[in-house]
Amino acid sequence: MPVPAGSSRQDRRKAHTRARILDAAEEFFASADPASATIARIAEQADVAVATVYQHFAGKDDLHLAVVERALAQNEQHMLTVYSADLAAVPKLIDALGAYLRFYRETPQLFRLVALRQGHVTDESSAGPVAVILAERVDRMTAALAGVIEQGVAEGVLRGLAPLDTARFLWGALNGVIGLALRPDQLRLGDDELGSAIAQGAEILFGGMVTAAACGPDGRLLPEHQARLRAALQP
Repeated sequence: MPVPAGSSRQDRRKAHTRARILDAAEEFFASADPASATIARIAEQADVAVATVYQHFAGKDDLHLAVVERALAQNEQHMLTVYSADLAAVPKLIDALGAYLRFYRETPQLFRLVALRQGHVTDESSAGPVAVILAERVDRMTAALAGVIEQGVAEGVLRGLAPLDTARFLWGALNGVIGLALRPDQLRLGDDELGSAIAQGAEILFGGMVTAAACGPDGRLLPEHQARLRAALQP
């Protein structure tokens, strides 16, 4: 979290230390073995004393919640910039696809926390704080995506789709494909393979979603949309 302008040196030092602790905790919570996260190991990774961690966080679960909140905020920043843009629906959907893929490519560890729900510390119930904030943020982002789909239907460039159902499918499908790039086995996709699979999936999905108004004579997306899609999927 940025330190407000005019903050004291002590406040800046505290914010810097807190960020270092969060960075260290994130590595553990988003790893393939989140159970390895202990306050002692996080403190060692952050190069601070255990007591310093407790000065900033009540305990392991509180630290995990802070990591998840930060990850969700970064994801939301990526997506809301696209959803609030003054664009027609199809370019906005293409840009949203690119922004979500970019979020994964730039911060795969945060993607694990946000989209795949890895890194949970306890067997908390669905009413636990981490589960609640995840549900609230994901619902908000899914609703924003549904709004873009509604916009496309109103513009006549998308078929008469059920916006929320479509948004949930698109979110889940993209998470599933990106999740293949995080597998620890031989089924893991490299970045080029991931980009190719998403490009093919996007062509299939847009082919079924758009109306003739968004297509050229060959029945495919208009050339300007195809070019935008290729650019959006570039590393």
